[in-house]
Amino acid sequence: MRDRKNVIKAGYLLSYDYAYIFTSLKLIYEHVDSIVISYDADGKTWAGNDIYIPESFFSEIKDMDQDHKITFYKDQFYVPGMQPFELDTRQRNMMAEKMGPGGWHIQIDSDEYPYDFKILTDFLRENLFLIRNPKISPVNFLVHLVVLFKQDSNGFFVIEPYNEACVLVTNNPVYDKPRRPKTGKDILLDYYMIHQSWARTAVEIKQKIENWGHRDDFDVDAFYKKWLDLEENTIHNYIDFHPLAGSSWEKLGYFKSDSIQDFITSFETSHLQKKITLKMSKTKRIKIFLKSLFRS
Repeated sequence: MRDRKNVIKAGYLLSYDYAYIFTSLKLIYEHVDSIVISYDADGKTWAGNDIYIPESFFSEIKDMDQDHKITFYKDQFYVPGMQPFELDTRQRNMMAEKMGPGGWHIQIDSDEYPYDFKILTDFLRENLFLIRNPKISPVNFLVHLVVLFKQDSNGFFVIEPYNEACVLVTNNPVYDKPRRPKTGKDILLDYYMIHQSWARTAVEIKQKIENWGHRDDFDVDAFYKKWLDLEENTIHNYIDFHPLAGSSWEKLGYFKSDSIQDFITSFETSHLQKKITLKMSKTKRIKIFLKSLFRS
């Protein structure tokens, strides 16, 4: 742990869906020590397509940054000849370096909303012994994703059950795959994060699948048509429909809501986050702590 004042670090990878970040930032801002927002210097996606982020966006971020926690990180994250999957991993590693050594590293996408975030950061601050020497105790904390698949005029279609998970926090931010650190014990926490993901306009969905890191791994046009065809009266047709092999979307549920903020508030009420505890014996904790004192 290098900097005792900069323990909880959050990093965002900014791209074509930059506008979603405001909802996410409002949920985490108060509870983190620093935030890095990374974006391509040449206005490119990982697929090499052009994006435009207006100057007003940066001004709005600066206006909300009352505690001066946010740093913008502009670099060349698109490299011709490299695959989107590789560039995703590359940007995460570059951003991790920008976030600096030590502390808990949290990498979030712009459309991910970790509600009741203080519960998670309280847990991380209660287990600082794990960041004293990450080489001794590399660990990756995974969380459950609540994936929103589509929005209509009355609400949201949501993937059920909530068995999709992703690495959100690590003490050893060296990635060999998107969101996947090279080392560390994986621990799934009893914590839920809402992912707006596919609940966008038709134009945005087309843009997403054409620039997504997995765009070359499935039939983009067929998936787009399936997304377009979804309505309340066709929901029964969406069983085990994840486009990637080895992944699972069992079925869809439907939640009435008039906005993403309304959905977050309603979901938070019906799915309260619980206090998180680390299932590790006192003896194991002491051993890790002592090793961190005497080994480099």
